[in-house]
Amino acid sequence: MSINLQAERLYDQIELVRGVGSRQRGQLCIMSFVALLAGDRHTDRPRTVSPFIRNFAIQLNDGAPDRMRADLKPFAPGIIGTSDGHDFERAALLFRMVETEVLPRAMNDFLNSREYALFELSNKSPLLRVSAMWCDSRPSDCIASCFRAIRDEHERGDCLSLATRTGKLLVTLVQCAPHSSARRWYWAKALELVDRLCEIGADTRQDGEKAGSVTKQHGALAPPATPYLSPESVARRPMQKISHMLRSAFELIIA
Repeated sequence: MSINLQAERLYDQIELVRGVGSRQRGQLCIMSFVALLAGDRHTDRPRTVSPFIRNFAIQLNDGAPDRMRADLKPFAPGIIGTSDGHDFERAALLFRMVETEVLPRAMNDFLNSREYALFELSNKSPLLRVSAMWCDSRPSDCIASCFRAIRDEHERGDCLSLATRTGKLLVTLVQCAPHSSARRWYWAKALELVDRLCEIGADTRQDGEKAGSVTKQHGALAPPATPYLSPESVARRPMQKISHMLRSAFELIIA
């Protein structure tokens, strides 16, 4: 049986679920799926994965609706080898995207003139001071709390908690989105972030640990020129690329 066929069958047999899952039942979370592809023991804390990416991806895995969770599977091979000491750079990228892309969109989606809230994501620059109108409702209060928590973690310099809080924010936005197009936008932005976080440090990883370079040689996961990926392009990512990515992971395992 070819590696390509083995990879496709493995992909079809694995269901992403909340929690670490079970290999015997073919039910795994995104991190235990990464561990399987990397040849690691059954765990949701694979040694080869960035703690920052793990914290972020686990929130997406556990909080996403079941029909969306499977969208994480194509990104599993690219997560391999990201334990490379670049998590502070990843934290900077994540916070910047929350500030410049996610928050403005949320302001538009949840705008209401009855309540005024001031969010200061940083005290250092007036460009990061954002005024927003939020509905006087429980979902909006939850979203506002998520933004405040991200601001607080950024000010404390706690990058791992920042990853967790941002994952929770995006899941909350998906769950509370006022319409289907907004829901798709927030989920595509979450997937784009997974992709971009994995790209950080890819050029400096050793070949044996650099999943990004292995998949690129098969023509998969190579990002276009800046901007990396639009939410629309992530949502339309061709499923036929999955076999190339999983084949690369299998080659790492059996080498």
